[in-house]
Amino acid sequence: MLSLALAVLVTQAPPLPPGGKQMIAPTAIETARLYFLAGDLTTSREWCERGLKREAKACKPLLKDLAEYKFLMSKFEELTLDEAKQVIALDRRISPKDQGKPTKPIFERYVSGPMTRAKLWAEQGAAAEAVRFVEDALKVDPTNADARALLKQLTTLADAGVSLDGGR
Repeated sequence: MLSLALAVLVTQAPPLPPGGKQMIAPTAIETARLYFLAGDLTTSREWCERGLKREAKACKPLLKDLAEYKFLMSKFEELTLDEAKQVIALDRRISPKDQGKPTKPIFERYVSGPMTRAKLWAEQGAAAEAVRFVEDALKVDPTNADARALLKQLTTLADAGVSLDGGR
């Protein structure tokens, strides 16, 4: 009797997780994106190639983007503003939700770094000069809402001749 009960338990489907959807393994493209986020471009490309049979429509453009991204990253130390802009745009196409590990230093160098310098200049009363740093950041990341807001704030301060910290 016990073995019959055990056989019934083993042959039944496991209970569904919360939410009622059965968990499945990630697709090849999802796995490729995870490896991209971790900074492993070679394995990301391999997973994308594996997915060509089942997810060709999504994997072909991703393979192209990965190749272009890898080429630009080979010039990491000497990227122009336009190339840095391309890297950030490719990163967003490859992984729309999160930034890839190799892109973070580029974003720091070309976007968040200049914005930090702009804030420091503005706090010293040089808002007009600080605008230049934000404009450079916007050349690389034109959709950056923080940079746009800072530019608007700095332009207003420059016109008024006031520092970012209110003249303290």
